[in-house]
Amino acid sequence: MKTKALLAGLLMMVTFSMAAQDNEPVKKYGFKSAIVKISTDMMGQKVESTAYIDEYGAKECQKVKLNVPGMGSMESGTISKDGKTWSVNYTMKQVQEVDVNAADQPNFYNLTDEAKEKYKIQSLGSEKFLDLDCEVYTLETEAQGMTAKLKVWCYKGLALKSVTDIGGMAITAAATEFKEDAMVLPQMFDVPKY
Repeated sequence: MKTKALLAGLLMMVTFSMAAQDNEPVKKYGFKSAIVKISTDMMGQKVESTAYIDEYGAKECQKVKLNVPGMGSMESGTISKDGKTWSVNYTMKQVQEVDVNAADQPNFYNLTDEAKEKYKIQSLGSEKFLDLDCEVYTLETEAQGMTAKLKVWCYKGLALKSVTDIGGMAITAAATEFKEDAMVLPQMFDVPKY
């Protein structure tokens, strides 16, 4: 179960936080704010999460709820703002700043030739998802010593859906609800002081 929880956290960081912001105000998405509900199917286990985005991606918070047999319900997440990212375990009341370099992740809203080469990104054209026009890409990325092969459906730079093959395991994450230009409360980006 710890492996599944670790993979869930890893997948959330890889898929829906593809480009944590550095200190320069670079637009990560083509919309100012959003609230996205996400369902992830990982080896038969469902993981539900909600992402809160503001200031074109300069501020992000993703909260994950996971039922762990023998441990009950757990809530964790990540908060990114001011060029920093924190991992938060709301259940165990733990906060840890994590080292995430924006240069190590592709920014699908401002996709560079360097990122295309580094991640072997291939464009597959456009496709509808949640009735939105999405650009579809394939790519490869390294995470904790493993290579992940992804197919992603991006809307204005945000991966709304992904199918990931990591270590022979297939993981599908898909937005079930997307509210563009949603009102996001500033408190969502407060880092807890435990």
